[in-house]
Amino acid sequence: MRKSSSNSHREGFTLLELLVVIAIIGILAGLMFPATTGALRKAERTHAESTAYNVKNAISAYFTEYRKYPVDGKTEETEEIRTNRDLMDILLGADSQAETGGLNPRRIAFYTDKAAKPMGDGKFRKGIKLEEDGGGELWDPYGDYYYVRMDLDYNNRTEKPQWDTSDSQYLPESVLVWSAGKDLDETTDKDNVKTW
Repeated sequence: MRKSSSNSHREGFTLLELLVVIAIIGILAGLMFPATTGALRKAERTHAESTAYNVKNAISAYFTEYRKYPVDGKTEETEEIRTNRDLMDILLGADSQAETGGLNPRRIAFYTDKAAKPMGDGKFRKGIKLEEDGGGELWDPYGDYYYVRMDLDYNNRTEKPQWDTSDSQYLPESVLVWSAGKDLDETTDKDNVKTW
C-alpha cells in the first residue's frame, strides 16, 4: 500500500515575500541612520572634550614641575597656541626639549594619547602624530589642532577668546583649551568644545 500525500511541501520563499522582507529591512535601516549619526557626533564631541581636559591637566602638571608654562618668553597671553609641535614637543618630552635651552630638560612625558588616524592631505584625527624624536602633534576628532591660552602674566585669570560671548572678559582659569568643532571655524561658538 502506498500513501499519497496531499500536503505539498514548498521550499524557499516567493519573490513577493523576499521583497517584503527587504523593504522592512530598508525602512528599519533608514530609521536607525539618524540615531547612529547622532551618537557618532556625540562620541566625537565627548572625545574632544576629554582630550581638551587632558591637555589642560598636562599643562598644569608641567607648571607644577617647572613653575612656568610650556612656552617661550615671547608668547603673549592673548596669543592662541596650537597643539602642533611647538607645544606638544614640550609636553611629550621630545629630544629637542632636553637640549640646552629646551623647555623640558628632564624629558618628562606630561601628555600621552593614542596614535592619530590619517585623514589624507597631511591631516590626522583623534590623537598624537608621534615623530621619531619623541615629539609630535595633537589632533582633534575633526582633523585640526586644539587651541590653548594660558595665564602668562600669572594673575590667576585668563582672557577668554573673542568668540566667547559670555559676560566677563576674563575667566578665573589658568589654562583654556578648546577645539573649533566639526565646522572647523573657531570664530563660531555653536559647536566649539571648551574646558570652561
